[in-house]
This record gives sequence, structure tokens and C-alpha cells, in this order.
Amino acid sequence: RMKKIRNSISKENRQIYDEIIFNKLITDSDFKNANNYFVFVSFGSEIDTKKIINYLLERNKNVFVPKVIGKDMKLFKINGLNDLEKGCMGILEPKDKCVEFVDEKLEFILMPGLVFDKLGGRIGYGGGYYDKFLKQLSYYKEIPKVAIAYDFQLIDYIPMEDFDVRVDKIITN
Repeated sequence: RMKKIRNSISKENRQIYDEIIFNKLITDSDFKNANNYFVFVSFGSEIDTKKIINYLLERNKNVFVPKVIGKDMKLFKINGLNDLEKGCMGILEPKDKCVEFVDEKLEFILMPGLVFDKLGGRIGYGGGYYDKFLKQLSYYKEIPKVAIAYDFQLIDYIPMEDFDVRVDKIITN
């Protein structure tokens, strides 16, 4: 149901909403103060993250994007959107030439999701990739985990399991 609602936004409204969210995000103190970013690449009717990625790269920030390999998700550093190609489920992923994330310490995570609640609960797309990946990082609780969403994607309550990772902040239009 939420995908259907999100898919129904007109192109004009989507551009307006995405611009509002982009401007709120780039003025966020956690966002501004980081150097190593984990950013998902938007797909379908998700809020456009390509503009965010370009914004960071233009400022010489380190941008790591996910790639699904088997049942796991790994991160790779990209230097531009031309480092991406269609991968798992048609989502843009880093090409094989990109360097895998190993020792860098992530300082900001832009989390995807379909629905969020006011306590940071989220429903993703069912793979559990983000929860599993983040729990492998000993310091994951210290990293600001921020979601971007349209205001209608925010609901009152989402039941969460012990293995689910909450977001710290949700930026909407």
C-alpha cells in the first residue's frame, strides 16, 4: 500500500518534496560534520539520493554505497555515479573495480525504508541487509542513522524485533 501511494506522487510534487528534503539534510549537523558516508542509491519512487551523492563527492567526502553479494551486503567506495551499474533487483550498485569498505570508520548512514515510525522504527524491503550489516560494526550505535522519507511514510508505530536497527532521525518534506 505504501509503495502504491509513493508511486502515485506526480513528477512535479516529487521534485518539490525531494528538494525540500535535500535542503534539510545538507543543513543537518550530523550530515555536515561527517567525512565517511554510507548512502543508499535510490531506486524507483524513492527520494532521489543521486543528488546527495553528487553533493558529497563535489565536497571531497568519502561515499560508500551498498552491493548485495549472495546473502550479504558489502560497501564499496565510489568516486562518481559512473562507478555504478545495475545489480541486484535492478538497483544501481558499485562496479567490480570499486574498492571495498574495510578500515574506514563510517560517520553518517543514510538509511532506506518504506515506512517509519516516530520512535525510529522502520520497515525496509524485507531482506534485512542493513540490520545485518550494521550489527557487524562494533560502533554502529554511535553512527548517526538518518532516514529520508515523504511525510506520509511516517506512521505512529512499527513493531520491532531485537535484530532490527532503529534510525536516529527522519527527515521529511
